[in-house]
Amino acid sequence: MRRTNLWIGSFALLSACSGLSAGPEVVATTPVPASRDSAYTRARRALAGESFTPDVVDSTRGRLTAMRYPSSNVKMGSAAACRLKVGLDITGDAGQAEVKSNSRWIAAEPMLDKAPTVCEQERQDVLGRLAVVMAPPQAK
Repeated sequence: MRRTNLWIGSFALLSACSGLSAGPEVVATTPVPASRDSAYTRARRALAGESFTPDVVDSTRGRLTAMRYPSSNVKMGSAAACRLKVGLDITGDAGQAEVKSNSRWIAAEPMLDKAPTVCEQERQDVLGRLAVVMAPPQAK
């Protein structure tokens, strides 16, 4: 509960001071057919592969939070201009893990007209790729 209040407060401050606006927070759960430690390692690798900058890295509690920032020369209005904030909580035991994700997009004011469509699609695509790294499809 405390963490949710922190997220809401930080994004209210974010939009008031920086010219950024955030989309809705989306929560999802991904089962991972591996130990909790392996799931944590996969999740960290997946975030690094998508160029996320880590904010919190806590392997003891199984928490990762990270932000993906746009590059300085990105075209405004494109999916690459969307910031993505992701929080992952990894739980489980030696046989099975579960990754709970909290995610949202953040966009600059000049692209607010396109952000709900473009940034939401980018958020979904990135989370889909993260899920594939954390829980790869079974080989046939």
